[in-house]
Order: sequence, then structure tokens, then C-alpha cells
Amino acid sequence: FPPKLTIDNPNGTQTTMTLDTVFMQKVNLARAGEKLQMKDLNFQINTFIVVQESVPRLFELLLVLQQNPNLKIQIQGHLCCMPSDKQDLSTKRAKAIYNFLVDYGIAKERLSYKGFGSTVPLFPIPEKDESQRAANRRVEIEILSN
Repeated sequence: FPPKLTIDNPNGTQTTMTLDTVFMQKVNLARAGEKLQMKDLNFQINTFIVVQESVPRLFELLLVLQQNPNLKIQIQGHLCCMPSDKQDLSTKRAKAIYNFLVDYGIAKERLSYKGFGSTVPLFPIPEKDESQRAANRRVEIEILSN
């Protein structure tokens, strides 16, 4: 996998991103049933909009899926802090990643998404500190087949 990727922006400029090739290789080699956390994939507060600094994470997943046509995944969204996900934000965040991949040509049959709210925390809610909240607020990729 390439260590950098340059994309053309709508305004005519270009953006070069550094990619996490170790994560990409892990996804590429993962077996059915494995779950991998997408590190440093962050969203604007209380939205499903990916922050600019996290866009390379989306392209990492896209490139792996483009190069591995047998790979099928479920994108899983998780939240922190709140015992309930009234706005279904975890599902909307997982779906935002799903939509990005579909928009870039990945077949819908290879993808699914699900929001878990705060029902599967890594740390008990309420969390003790921001590091625990950040750990609970995550996106995971479950390998369905590879």
C-alpha cells in the first residue's frame, strides 16, 4: 500500500495525505470475525461529519477495499458518555463512512453498517476521564469475509 496519497480537490488544488499502511495491511489480512478499530477517526461534536484531519482514515479503508475485492465489512459506530443514543448518532456516523465508500465505487453488497450507541463500551459509563470517553467513542470494522 502507498505511504502517501494525493487527491484533487474540487477547487483545483491538491491534498497529499500520509496513510497508515500498517492498519491497511491489518485490514487486508484480517479474517472473518475479526474487529479492527479505526484509530484517529473523529467527528465534529454531536454530528456525523468527519473532521478534516481524519479524512486519510477513510481513504485507507477505501484503498484496501479497492485492492481486495473479496473483502466484506461491517462498519460499527460506538458512542461515549450517554446511556442512550436518542439521535442514533452512532448509526449515522457508521453510515457516513459507508456512504463515502459507496460514493467512491465500493459495491453496497460488500458493506454494511450498524450503530451500537453506548451499549458496547470499552470502559464503564460514566467514564472516569477523557481518555476513557475517547476510547468508547470509536468506529470499528468487523470483517465479514475475506
